[in-house]
Amino acid sequence: MRRGSAVYRVRGRRFQLPVAISPPWGKYERHAHLFWRIRALLWLPLLVIGWALARGIGLLAGAAIAILIEAMFSYRKPKGERSMPTPADGNAREEARSALQRWATEAVPSPGAWQPPSGCLPAWNWAPPDGMRPRLDRVPSWVQTWYKTPFIDRYAHAWMWRHGGWDVLPPSTS
Repeated sequence: MRRGSAVYRVRGRRFQLPVAISPPWGKYERHAHLFWRIRALLWLPLLVIGWALARGIGLLAGAAIAILIEAMFSYRKPKGERSMPTPADGNAREEARSALQRWATEAVPSPGAWQPPSGCLPAWNWAPPDGMRPRLDRVPSWVQTWYKTPFIDRYAHAWMWRHGGWDVLPPSTS
């Protein structure tokens, strides 16, 4: 799926699925559009079946069903506002600013001085307490692809940990 717009032509006029719909059970927003290849795989069988069953009317029914199915895969309920908890002391902005300053000045390539516990994949199911940030500019392109591949990306995380593909903050001395 991709983000963008799907435009259909009906008798020379443009037809576009709306950005938001409000059925009786709630509001839904358009979040994805099917690629034309997937859309063709969806539309073609429905149009052929409609034509085989009832010629012209069947063709229109097949198109209507295809639009409904595409809409089912394109809309979802909005996630809403996600509010961050406010700290009791009110120094949240100052703490965030100092944390960003620390990441900008003290971050080192992994593993730094950190040693992951035995039995854990570093950067996958274990991370330093201050977290870490991926640095894909430090790894080869095949690792960048591996890092984005589902199911086997956990091993790319560990490989990147061993070869400096993450930024980590060194352990605090206090």
